[in-house]
Amino acid sequence: MHNGKTLITGTFIDEISYDVPSSNWSDEQWKADLDHMKDIGIDTLVFIRGGMYSKSIFPSKALGTEHRDDFAGLIISEAEKRNMQVFFGLYMSNLDWNHGDAQTEIAINKAFAQEVWTRYGQSPAFAGWYIPQETCCDELNIIDLMQGLSKICKDLAPDKPVLISPFFGPHRGITPQIHYERWDRIFAQIADYVDICAFQDGSAPIEQMEEYFKATAQLCKKYNIRHWVNTETFERDVRHLYFPIPFQDLKQKLEIHQAYAEKIITFEFSHFLSPQSIFVSAHNLNTLYRSHYKI
Repeated sequence: MHNGKTLITGTFIDEISYDVPSSNWSDEQWKADLDHMKDIGIDTLVFIRGGMYSKSIFPSKALGTEHRDDFAGLIISEAEKRNMQVFFGLYMSNLDWNHGDAQTEIAINKAFAQEVWTRYGQSPAFAGWYIPQETCCDELNIIDLMQGLSKICKDLAPDKPVLISPFFGPHRGITPQIHYERWDRIFAQIADYVDICAFQDGSAPIEQMEEYFKATAQLCKKYNIRHWVNTETFERDVRHLYFPIPFQDLKQKLEIHQAYAEKIITFEFSHFLSPQSIFVSAHNLNTLYRSHYKI
């Protein structure tokens, strides 16, 4: 909290380099970026995924990616120094998780999560788990998948919360009312497995955003799920590429979220809000953000 406003206090970390370009930063540049995060009040980091396809964020025997660098170890050790908490993203085979084959996805993640827990679970920065498979509705066995993946995490660490970050579905004709009805059915089946939910705000049109989040907040309260918000600091509608969001749009979204969010995280600081981002407009967004909120 700064100046009476609800601000961004968490960010995803994306270095599988699937949906954003790699920054090709050195370890020292990553350390500096965590300092920049800390400087604006970010205390929570979320690895958006620990592995995808043939990539992983540490040398994983479970995935056969022993050649990969230990990026996860770097971030976790640096998070410890800055008193930050880290949520570890699980493995995701592809965007439709093996065409909805939940059992194969769960089986791979069982070995992967065990490996993660053995390597990093004793770190004081290890705060919880993130399920990276995203959806807007009950599709592709998502309920079986969330239940199975969460059970793996809970069996390893019963006291560590599980976070999800779904998206809204107006592009599929899912209105705020339909959203409430569908997620009422989904939460009824996963509430014992999922602790925190942070919907992606960029998936809702700004003129309806408050309606979607009001409905989501009501659902989270009903099922005793903590309600976070994933405020996206990139634009979705610029030539189908990712660029930093205009500050006036980010400010408008943050004003909406004040009434509903326990915590605001973002996808994601390093590309779209960092003063050392590969996008110059992110440097400017950082300056405007800090100036407006008097950070």
